Amino acid sequence: MEASTWTVGLAVVLLFIVYCWRKCSYWSSRGVPSISVFRNFYIYLHMIFKRTKPFWYFLNETYHENEGNNFVGGYEIFKPSLIVRDPGLVKRIMIQDFDHFSERRTFGKSKKDECLREMLFLINGSHWKGVRSIMSPTFTSGRMRQMYHLVEEKADALIERLQRHCQEKSFVKTKTIYARYVMDVIGTCAFGIECNSINNEEEEFCKKANELNAISARGILRGIALLTLPNSVLNATGISFTTPPFLFFQRVVEETIKNREMGVKRGDFLDLLLEQREEQSNSNTKTPKYPIKDSTIVAQSVLFLIVGHETTAGTMAFVSYYLARNPHLQHRLRQELRDIVEEHGTLTYQTIMEAPFLDAIFSGDEQLLNSLDIFLFFLFYLLILLEV
Repeated sequence: MEASTWTVGLAVVLLFIVYCWRKCSYWSSRGVPSISVFRNFYIYLHMIFKRTKPFWYFLNETYHENEGNNFVGGYEIFKPSLIVRDPGLVKRIMIQDFDHFSERRTFGKSKKDECLREMLFLINGSHWKGVRSIMSPTFTSGRMRQMYHLVEEKADALIERLQRHCQEKSFVKTKTIYARYVMDVIGTCAFGIECNSINNEEEEFCKKANELNAISARGILRGIALLTLPNSVLNATGISFTTPPFLFFQRVVEETIKNREMGVKRGDFLDLLLEQREEQSNSNTKTPKYPIKDSTIVAQSVLFLIVGHETTAGTMAFVSYYLARNPHLQHRLRQELRDIVEEHGTLTYQTIMEAPFLDAIFSGDEQLLNSLDIFLFFLFYLLILLEV
């Protein structure tokens, strides 16, 4: 009995190895240079159990190990992917032949991921065009100007918090404080919620946002399962991208929509989407090509948080560090803003958009900043994002 158990176990292991080998020979069987099956599994085992290096680190290694090749084959577990190295080929894919490469990968195959499937960054074809037509009018300069006062209020609160913090401590964890500031801005502009994360370290909104962006072994395993398992298995097991933190923000938006429908208005991102839905329901307007659903509004509001929280906080933290290391640039930027205040009386959305050196600082404009400055800019930005 014991011998037969070992035989069956060994057979299963051998079959799995053969299956993996065949799946990871897609590129080599077509004569395309590619990473080996062993390296492929090493990368994902490292991501699950060790996590001392981010995924992009292995992509960068693969890229540089294949000098002289225009492209190199890789795998997302068993799914073939291609790393393109040749700039001319990249240009052809992104411009000349873009109509063949315009589709994005699909996420949210589980039934629980209905809201996720409505996010602008995760949809394709006519669906994408429909949602894009809804979103574009909400990001015009006029609309941004409407929400400027909301951002300004949170900026004033940030300044007060920083001043108190400097009196209490000799150092400032800028990324942490900026993350709370960004959470307050997103909360008021996208969700219509007053979070007060800047002054309340235990605020639930900020905790849930951190959980949403956190990388864990469990999250990586979930991602692997969602990329490899069929829909029937995902639905049977209940595996989905819709995690508890995601559901938290989803419920917040749904409740806020109900309050807005009762007449509460704030002039924020959510109001702009609801106004568009009201315009669509107006009997005098023609039937819209893409009717706005509640799930569409919820999805874009949560997307606002996912793409804006960590990225904005990291950029602000780096810029602060960069200016502290370069007092002459800090003085120049301060003088530019003082000149604007002297001429216009205050900082407005329009004057900020027209401040050339401020724009150069955030965009790394090589005409205004020397090459070493730009190198340091992106180096320290990377260190901050990785929290090294």
